[in-house]
Amino acid sequence: MARELPDYPGRLPIWAEARALEASIRAIRRAQGKKNPEDFPAGSPECTAAMDEFVRDVCRVLEIDIDTLDKKDND
Repeated sequence: MARELPDYPGRLPIWAEARALEASIRAIRRAQGKKNPEDFPAGSPECTAAMDEFVRDVCRVLEIDIDTLDKKDND
């Protein structure tokens, strides 16, 4: 008897779009000569720095100002 798989988020269209965005940003970074987080040992300072840069690139593409995310309107 075949086992039914749960409805993983990967089956939803929004997750497919997110994965495509992630793959695009990884390819663009590679073409620009930048390293991606997986290019470094997990937990290393270099990996952490690459993750930070990667998130900033994602936010830039989505037109999110990451530097203002934690600030309140009245700050």
